[in-house]
Parts: sequence; structure tokens; C-alpha cells
Amino acid sequence: MKPDPVVLIVSSAFGDGHAKVAQAIEQSFRSRGINRVHIVDLFGEVHPLLNGITRTFYLKSAAYAPNLYGIMYNMTSKMKPDYPLGQFLHSMGKHKVRKFLNDLRPDLIIHTYPYLAASQLKLESADNVPIFTVLTDYCLHGRWLHPRTMKYFIASDSIKQELMKVGVAEERITVSGIPIRAAFTESADRAELIRKHGLRPDRRYILLSAGAYGVSTKVRTILKSVLEHTDFDSIVLCGNNQKLRLAIEAGYRDNERVHILGYTDEIHELMSVSSCLLTKAGGVTLTEAFALSLPVIVYCPLPGQEAGNATALSRQKVLYTASTEKELIGRLRLLEMKPYREEIKRQMNAISQKNAAEQIINEVLEILEHHPSLHGQPVHSLGVEGKAKTAHGYR
Repeated sequence: MKPDPVVLIVSSAFGDGHAKVAQAIEQSFRSRGINRVHIVDLFGEVHPLLNGITRTFYLKSAAYAPNLYGIMYNMTSKMKPDYPLGQFLHSMGKHKVRKFLNDLRPDLIIHTYPYLAASQLKLESADNVPIFTVLTDYCLHGRWLHPRTMKYFIASDSIKQELMKVGVAEERITVSGIPIRAAFTESADRAELIRKHGLRPDRRYILLSAGAYGVSTKVRTILKSVLEHTDFDSIVLCGNNQKLRLAIEAGYRDNERVHILGYTDEIHELMSVSSCLLTKAGGVTLTEAFALSLPVIVYCPLPGQEAGNATALSRQKVLYTASTEKELIGRLRLLEMKPYREEIKRQMNAISQKNAAEQIINEVLEILEHHPSLHGQPVHSLGVEGKAKTAHGYR
């Protein structure tokens, strides 16, 4: 292995989760003295116009037509890499990707987003650059699958079983957890953070990720439920949605129980002072909350991966879900009671894997150092067993 290999991390601007995972992996590489790490929104680089259109569609459908996104997600969820649609998606822009890879010449590629044109190119060539995939959700979608992937790093045993059912060899799967940034794994002084953020030490706070809901009507409904039916105060995060922030401020500016914020890079501190997180079901946000033992209520998750995350994790009893205002009030009241808070914290601590990034880097570097003969071999030649094996190693 080179002393300072060139690492390409393929990420995306679709939501914050893919980029956050990429940043956590980059942090871990740099802590090991590996500094030539490049995080690239590859789809955005090779298809800027299409990327913009797709991102706008995603954001608008999430806010105003979530069922449409859910239908499209579910229609492609069982897609295999050798399906025509899979081959088309993985081949989009591959000529530009080829030029990009020739210029960068990475020694390894890590995907935190399922745009796998680089994998497709490597499959079609004799290039032996090892490729790894880090899934950012607690459910599996077919777009993540590719025969050129050397190893999958995943969040749970249930995803491992799904991967094995479609023919991925067990030795190509590591249940590492989802990587999160170091700030979410460090202990914090709650009293100091309360003072820093101008909060009251005698109050308990719900952290509401308002930006995840996008429209002010739903946020106002949530705030109304919290204020009228519980003793919690609220910290409302609006992100970069200035229109949403102004709409909420118009109704709650003078309410001392409501603290309204825009974008912040101190979300880990606000999680540390809160008693509950009320959010959609993004895999990375949930993982960050679990690391800080912050109970979560997932309210009205979007159809698609968010609904999949919520379903998978509610089965493990590590979070609460609510789809109606009545259910939300019931869950909030449960979390006002210490025994329920402590039990769900115990469940979260049991599944939390705070060192996921470090484990991933250790395995990647181990492969680079000691298993050069495995580099570049497609999955079907490395242990996929059974009569249902296909040319790509998937059933």
C-alpha cells in the first residue's frame, strides 16, 4: 500500500446524510495521516443540469407529493445491477467519469451515495482499484448493489440478511454501523451548553427538525401539540429555509417556550441538551441521536427510505413513530416519564456503534495492505454460493 493513498469518496448533495457520512470517513482517514482524500458529488460533477433537476424534484416531492417519491422508490427497490434500468443508471455520464478518474487516479473508491458509474467502468475494464460501499440507511435499496463492490459496510444485521438473500457473500459484508462525525461521540457538559445557547436549566427541551418537514403548516401543528399537551419547551431548527423560519417566527416570536433557529453547525450540542428529537427518519440523523442517547420520535416519515428506516428501527424498539397528531401527543407523554425515557435509551445504547468510521477505515486499509490479490475481482468470483448465482453474483 502507498504511504499516502489517493482516496475518492463519492457523495451527494441530496440531503445532508451522504455528505455527513463522507465527512466522518474523511476525518478518520486524516486522523491516520492519510490526507489525499477527495469528497466528490460525482453525479453533480458530470451531470450538473440533470443533478439540479433531480434534486429539485426530490425536495418538492418530499414537501408536496411524498407519495409520488415513495412510488418511484418502491418500484426500483428490488432492482438488480444487471437489470436494464440498473445498467442505465450506473452508466449515466460514464465517459465524463472515466476522464475524472483518469485525472484523479484514486487508489480506492468509497461510495456513500449509490451513483455507481465508477463501479460500472471498473467492471468493464481490467483496473483493479478496490471499491467499497457504505450504506447510509437502515433499509436496503437495489441501487446500492453492484458486482464490482469489494465490501459493503452496513447499519444492521437485518440488512446483512437481505444482502445475503440476493447473493452477496457473507465475507463481503461488515455490520459497522453508519459513520458519524466525532462531535457526536464526545461527552458534553449539559450545564455549560445550556448557558451557551441561552436556555433554561430547569426546563426540558424537544429538538424539532422543522427543516425536514419543509412546510410551516405541519410544523405549527407539531408545536401546537407540544405546547398544549406536554411540559416540554421546543428548540425549532429551520436550517436554510428562511421562508419557513419567518413563518414560524410570526406565530411564536414572543413565546418563551419556543426557541427558533436557522442553520447551525452545532446540532450535536443542541442534541446534547435536549430530551427528545422530533424528526423525519433520515438514517444519519437517527444514528447521531442514538450515539448521544437522545430519544427519537419519527413523525410522518416520507415514503421510501425514511419509512423503511422508521419501520426497521421501531421493530427494534429504539425509537417511537407517530403518523397522527393523537399518536404524537401519546408518544410525547410517554417520554415525559423517566422509565420510558430510560428504557428507550437502553435500547439505543445496545445498537449504537460510535466507532463505525474507524472500523471501516481499519478494514479498508487491511484489505489494501494484505489482500492485493482480491483487488478488482467481481463479487461472483469471491464466494457467492448457491444455484441462484448469476453472472453478476446476485440472485
